[in-house]
Amino acid sequence: MAKVERALRRAATLDLLRTTSFTRDLADADLEVLLDAARHVHVARGEHVYRAGDVAAEAFLVADGLLQAQTDDDGKPRVEAYLGRGDLFGDEELAERAPRAVAVVAGGPTWLVAIPRDVFTAVARRSPGRLDAARRLRSERVTVNEHLRPGGHTTAQVFRDLYRMRIARSLLVIDQDACLRCGHCAWSCAEAHHDGVSRLVRRGDKIVVRDGDAVDGAGRATAPLLVPNSCQHCKNPSCMIDCPTGAIGRDARGEVFIREDLCTGCGSCAKACPWENIQMAPSRDAAAYPQVAVKCDLCKGVDGGPACVASCPTQAIARIDPNAALVELRVPGARASAPPVLPERIAAWPWVVGAGLAGVGLAALGLERWSSGALAGGLVALLLAYALGKRARRPLAGLRGRVPLSRWLYVGHLSLGALASGVVLGHATASVPPNAAGALTIAFTLAALTGALGAALGAVVPRVLARVERSSVLPEELAARPKELDERVFATLSGKSELVKTLFAKALAPYRRSTLGPAALILSQRTLREEERVVRARLDALTGGKKGEALAGVDELVRLVVEHRAARAQRVLTWALRGWLVPHLAATAAAVVLVVVHVVAVTVGPPAVARVAPSQAAAVGGGR
Repeated sequence: MAKVERALRRAATLDLLRTTSFTRDLADADLEVLLDAARHVHVARGEHVYRAGDVAAEAFLVADGLLQAQTDDDGKPRVEAYLGRGDLFGDEELAERAPRAVAVVAGGPTWLVAIPRDVFTAVARRSPGRLDAARRLRSERVTVNEHLRPGGHTTAQVFRDLYRMRIARSLLVIDQDACLRCGHCAWSCAEAHHDGVSRLVRRGDKIVVRDGDAVDGAGRATAPLLVPNSCQHCKNPSCMIDCPTGAIGRDARGEVFIREDLCTGCGSCAKACPWENIQMAPSRDAAAYPQVAVKCDLCKGVDGGPACVASCPTQAIARIDPNAALVELRVPGARASAPPVLPERIAAWPWVVGAGLAGVGLAALGLERWSSGALAGGLVALLLAYALGKRARRPLAGLRGRVPLSRWLYVGHLSLGALASGVVLGHATASVPPNAAGALTIAFTLAALTGALGAALGAVVPRVLARVERSSVLPEELAARPKELDERVFATLSGKSELVKTLFAKALAPYRRSTLGPAALILSQRTLREEERVVRARLDALTGGKKGEALAGVDELVRLVVEHRAARAQRVLTWALRGWLVPHLAATAAAVVLVVVHVVAVTVGPPAVARVAPSQAAAVGGGR
């Protein structure tokens, strides 16, 4: 029996070696050497294959399972890459005889083939190019595979989490250049489910990708995308494997779902998900199990599709297949032309400009006072209906079509506002009498101006905000962010050389404290990485370009102080995106009240004497 088992293991190892970039084209003699030396290792979920700093003694091939390569980020594990079947790792330190640079932890039950250092390096020396193509972990913390090589149009962020992109079937992405940070996606998700728990958290990894074939002045245009916490319906879902009751399944279309009636709330799936996309929520039957596992179900059974996509007023959010939508992930031989990452947005400005011109035309016509007043009142009522329309997406979902209903509502609201402004101007005849009608004119003007300001800020600020964001931070977390960064700065300074502390006191501390620093960062139009290079160049000028261990820790301090300035800039920009709404709502509420007062005053009218026509009054006066 032991002989048969060894034969089966050898055959399985040979099959694995024939699938990896490094070993599949090796000479038969080299394959035999590797087969003879190979050791099979089984690792349980959460166990380390090795830790950072361990002595490197073996290289590893993944026969089955999922692993995380982690580094330490201020005491917390930071995932640098995911490793799956056929991946080669742990080899770079063998050649350099260096300690392990990262820790590798099993994300689930994992089967590895370990190859001793002497055997591996001997074979690798005979095939150096093949080894470089197969390596999954590199010292610069960039993950690559046989097909994907970082080029001038790509970014390290994409490749750091390449495994995630490869296995995702439906990835939720948010275009940070268009996102208003309004939170509609999260609350609409909660509203679409019976327990009121959102399956979407607007926090996650930020990647920068090529946006189809769009071209700007500097080359191919890019799109900064947020990958929020939301189930990506993996091709090989770890959560389904770890579910002890079979509550997690996958339908014919590949959508992963949870059967609540079979879920016991054990949380195994939540622990197994490498991206923390499963959470616990109150159960329908609290008597049986208080909580059950929940995740994005693509709003199955809800009219209008995913509520998060349907609720976005700027069409900034979409579900994509990353292997088809992201240019960086397409294999060689795919068609050269690439569509945009997100569906094309309906432009607002043609509708708004057209409505504004129509309003000016109606004002110039000089409509009769009652006609213009009735038209203005009807337009104001439609403007107020916008708030109700946003909440009534489900009944109107059938009208959504290719463009989300919320986008049509948003564009319609702006267009009606422009049209109503012209009609009100014509109705008021540019006069502001000292009565309810005059107050109404002022209130409507303020509502229109603040609304126009909000639309303008919504078109400009998200792009600026995306440029000064390293990772997504929820608006309610921004207030505490500078203090958190201060604590990390002083923790980093601890134990550093006197030269580093002097540089911090003379250059980095004033940079961090600068009152106008956030404004300077915004106006510079630099990204955080570009800003770090500028700050580091100033330090190099102070030290005369000095290098060495005496400057250890400077790069981390530069990163933290730049992020500190960026956090303050983010607060200002986020306030700009939201601050206009309060005066807009206040002016709108005042206008609504004054409309009622004005209508009552006009309908009931003043005393009869005041209603006498001027000609009649003159005749009466002459009779006297």
